[in-house]
Amino acid sequence: MRWLFLSPEFPPNYYLFAWHLKALGGVSLGIGATPFYQLPPAIQQSLSRYETVSDLHDTEAVLRAAKELAHAEGGIDGVDSFNEYWLPLEAEARQALGIPGPKPADLPAFQQKSIMKAYFQKAGLSPIPGQVAQSFTDVESFVEKYGYPIIAKPDRGVGAGGAIRIGDETELKRFQQTFRPGYLLEKFITGTIQTFDGLTDWEGRIVFSASLEYSRGVAEVVSKDEDIFYFVQREIPSDLAAAGAAIVAAYGLRARFFHFEFIRAEGGKLYPLEVNMRPPGYPTLDLFNFAHDCDLYRGWAEMIQKGYAPPFPPAAYYTCYIARKRHIGYAHTHEEVLKRLGDRLILHAETIPLFRAAMGDEHYIIRTPSYEEMLELALFTQKRLIL
Repeated sequence: MRWLFLSPEFPPNYYLFAWHLKALGGVSLGIGATPFYQLPPAIQQSLSRYETVSDLHDTEAVLRAAKELAHAEGGIDGVDSFNEYWLPLEAEARQALGIPGPKPADLPAFQQKSIMKAYFQKAGLSPIPGQVAQSFTDVESFVEKYGYPIIAKPDRGVGAGGAIRIGDETELKRFQQTFRPGYLLEKFITGTIQTFDGLTDWEGRIVFSASLEYSRGVAEVVSKDEDIFYFVQREIPSDLAAAGAAIVAAYGLRARFFHFEFIRAEGGKLYPLEVNMRPPGYPTLDLFNFAHDCDLYRGWAEMIQKGYAPPFPPAAYYTCYIARKRHIGYAHTHEEVLKRLGDRLILHAETIPLFRAAMGDEHYIIRTPSYEEMLELALFTQKRLIL
């Protein structure tokens, strides 16, 4: 298979898709804005051919480079960036080259939360009540119907970015000052964020699945500059697995990673929030690998190159990403944390600045077969200094 990777150097761990595809006999092609000689050696070695463009936002330049690669290689079979930001560019490249997979016309269903609700209903699920507000009168009517609190968030966007919680008349009037048409309004539901993640094969079968649970919502983490931890569940709740599989079927996903977000309300009811048609963000694929003792980068490449995926083992561990932010006073020093985590610690690293608001200035990744130990270690690492 001849596969085109857009921006193959970011996130830094994602070059492994190209590396394994090439190692299995495939052809890994790349287009990026970084000159080839400036790419790290491992990324250079993962690519069969590479074209540099001055700016990946220059769609015409990217498409010209893609057509040159296709001509040189006798065609291209697929395009991926595994990155939400470049989904439109992927779609344009597929359309220009006549490659199967999501095209520009398919993207609204992937990226607009209001349209996702129709797919949730198609899957037999009950989405959170919501509507797109075209005027502030729509907001007032929505509050009158559902009461406080409500959430207003961009209809098109990733995760909780730009979300605003409106809890009373004062906050409603404040929101009026910044309101613009196109906000998606939803009834606010208190609960725990859980995900259903996985990979489908060429026939649309789910060949790998996993689930994350978050200590708090990303919107709260970003807006209040808080810290977060999240972990891979050893067992996926049955209702979550069923709901996730139904969404995969409703969308008809083929040969693609997915990352679906849900909220489990305090009473236990599960509500779908949004879909993301790519892997969960850096470095979550590695958490899945550590939890399942597998290699999803190679597994994806085997599925693409050979037509079938290897059997993935079930999760044997809880793996947990624990973030810390420098402005927060913690009870335990870095050295004390390292000592306490001991051999449960897999990695400690500085977080890429782009992800700092949501994922901390630094992070620790741990794994343990025990939920209780995982939780205790996460809380120890994030314990606040109390004066």
